[in-house]
This record gives sequence, C-alpha cells and structure tokens, in this order.
Amino acid sequence: MRKYQTHLKLQDEANPRKREALAKQYCRGWFLGSPKAKKDLAKELAEATPMVNWEGVDLKELNEVRWEQIVQAELKRLKKKESAIAQDPKGADWKVRIAKRLRKQTTAKNPWIAERLQMGHPNYVSNLVNKA
Repeated sequence: MRKYQTHLKLQDEANPRKREALAKQYCRGWFLGSPKAKKDLAKELAEATPMVNWEGVDLKELNEVRWEQIVQAELKRLKKKESAIAQDPKGADWKVRIAKRLRKQTTAKNPWIAERLQMGHPNYVSNLVNKA
C-alpha cells in the first residue's frame, strides 16, 4: 500500500524539480546500502562475471565499473597517470588504444569513452577507432 501511495505522490507532483526530489527520496534503485558498499559490490560482480553484459538503468553502474577497471589497467600498463588524460591531445595514440579495447571487449559507448578519456565529441572516437 505504501508503494502505491508513493506512486500517487510522484504522479500528482507537477513541479519537475519537486518530482525529481521525491523520486530520489522514494525510489532507491537496485541496491540498499552505502555508496561505497554499492561500488564494492559492483566491482566484485564485474570481476566475478567479466563476460556478462549487464542491462538496465540500475545496472549501468556495473558496466561502468568494469569499463573503469579496463581504463585503470591500461593506464597502469602504459605507465600513464590520470593527469595525462587531460594533458595529452584528444587523439593521442594511447587514448585510441584504450578506446579500441573498450569498444572491442565491452559494451562501452562512444559518449562514455569520449568523456572518460577526454577525447572530444563521441563521433571523433568512432573515427579514431575505425582508423586504428
């Protein structure tokens, strides 16, 4: 009954900002716990099931944890620091290699890759990966 009342409150609220605040208050998503515990669980699941492509809005974070692990592993392998992402050119060869691995081994999309590796527009990522 409480869920139905919550649903009605969300439906009745006309102000988008108030509706969003109510949604955050009432809709907890797939995990109950601290943000750190959620991140730890996501990392554990990503490591335990590397070939599974999680789907759904709530499970998007699980995929992002896996993508981030690949980025971190590649940075370490290439002996690059996190600061190099901002300092090096958008089309740096090492960024393209990471982007290519992400595209080949995961479901990471160009917008996420472009933002994470600071490569500019997502279409630019496609162009660089296809040329490599």
